Amino acid sequence: MMKYLKICTLVMITLLLTLNIQAQDKFGMKIKLHNRDDSGLSYNFFVGEDAEDFQTSINGFGSGFLLDVLVGRNSLDFLQLGTKSVYLSLGAGLAINKYRFKDNLILSLSGDGDMVNYKIDQDPNHDYINTFFGYGKSKLVTSSIFIPAHLNIVISEKFILSAGGFVDFYIYGKHKIKYLNEGDKEKVLIKPNEFKDYNLNKMKYGLSASLIHKKTGIGLVGTYYLTPFFQEGMGPELNEAKISLVFSVNPKMINK
Repeated sequence: MMKYLKICTLVMITLLLTLNIQAQDKFGMKIKLHNRDDSGLSYNFFVGEDAEDFQTSINGFGSGFLLDVLVGRNSLDFLQLGTKSVYLSLGAGLAINKYRFKDNLILSLSGDGDMVNYKIDQDPNHDYINTFFGYGKSKLVTSSIFIPAHLNIVISEKFILSAGGFVDFYIYGKHKIKYLNEGDKEKVLIKPNEFKDYNLNKMKYGLSASLIHKKTGIGLVGTYYLTPFFQEGMGPELNEAKISLVFSVNPKMINK
């Protein structure tokens, strides 16, 4: 994955230098705080060979959907290199991603720990009440810190186009299923101290892009993880992705 990071860095630097030739702004480096928040109307999902079995749902405002206030990707840029209209930025952030599965998935680890297995809960006594606000669920939550680097271009003084990459470092994760069993509420939890052994890739590389209207702070944000969620050959083949329609990217700070 290092090659992806090197390619992204080379492309951003090349574009920056090329555009700077035509720019009238003064080139320089400065410390300037800029908040990036993709909370809003969001959707977390998986792509990859096994993604069909891991389809996510917005039931109960899950999978990062609107009002899911405890999840999201939020970072703070603190260093800018370039001009007022074209510049590179470097920051740090925190990501909390929730994936509520469409099917009632059960995750397990093989006896030797070499493989993460999954299946749909077929027990007729387990009533998940699969409605929007139903009690039952199968949910995966992860948290990480990440270091993003973006190339930012101000377009017609109205929009900011940003594209770049990030390195993501795992903090914790858990998987929870809930259902009714003969009317009684039951919960099965794979706790963070157990889930860390589920053959996870704990350092991941990814790409992100956004187009934000400066005055209103409304825009689109997309994120894709180049590194699979599980280690190759030791679990389902899945890559994480996220799309967001954002409403509050702090336009006052952008316009400073």
